[in-house]
Amino acid sequence: MKSLQAPKRLYKYRAFNVNSLRLLSEAEVYFANPEQFNDPLDCNPTIIVDVDRHALERLFIRMIGRERARVAISEYRHSSTQYGDYKTDPTVEDHYKRILASRIQNILGTELGRKGVLSLAEHWNCPLMWSHYADQHRGLCLEYDLSDGAHETIRPVRYDGPRSIKISDLIDWKMKGLSTAYEVVESTYFYSKAPQWRYEKEWRLTNKGAGSCPAPVRLTGVYFGLKCDVAVETTIVKLYANSQRPVAFYRMYPQETTFDLKKHVIDTEEVEATGLRSSAILDFKNIFLEEPDA
Repeated sequence: MKSLQAPKRLYKYRAFNVNSLRLLSEAEVYFANPEQFNDPLDCNPTIIVDVDRHALERLFIRMIGRERARVAISEYRHSSTQYGDYKTDPTVEDHYKRILASRIQNILGTELGRKGVLSLAEHWNCPLMWSHYADQHRGLCLEYDLSDGAHETIRPVRYDGPRSIKISDLIDWKMKGLSTAYEVVESTYFYSKAPQWRYEKEWRLTNKGAGSCPAPVRLTGVYFGLKCDVAVETTIVKLYANSQRPVAFYRMYPQETTFDLKKHVIDTEEVEATGLRSSAILDFKNIFLEEPDA
């Protein structure tokens, strides 16, 4: 499945904390475990059984191995007999197939769920994204440049895609080795979300595992939220003072006549020129300690 052309720049909204500071100082990004997502339906597809029980059993055997599958299938068949004969009663057979499909769904989740996901957005000025992912505008938005081609596997999230994976597609992938079938499964698993999330305009990059790793894209800008503490701004600007690659810095402001957000470029030379502040009490202790005039 061919990836769509990604924008030249994408953005990551983050709260400011020790983890985000570490990612900046070490030039890393964080691939999240899908189980940590705030949407329980995300990366949690359902399974559609569109094959007969014999094909379903063969897939199950392929996914967990013949010996383990033999024991499990015997147990599932026996469990189904309390409702009747699964070979002759369609209702009982459906029950048996649902048991197998549920187990296949769990196995698939274990296999694909090990991957990590880096989520990026198309825009830096979305108020909802600032509220939901950047500590209610107290955090940051990081700008990444994708123009060097190191992002070829990044793909957009579909908000009109299916939530279900067909057993027939799993068979084509697992038993016939069709790469197109794997791409269909992967697309549904990682790149389909409910239409209510459309405002995020999300793009995703997957990794073989979750956690921090060297950034595959270059940081080119940092946006500080409306409520971001000036000490955070000063710290990060000074962190990049001697960077070999330029990074632009912006402070977010509200538009005067609308609910939109705008950015102002930060004068980095002015920030870099400031030293550590000393205590006002110590600097002006003589004034503070003077007796008031009678």
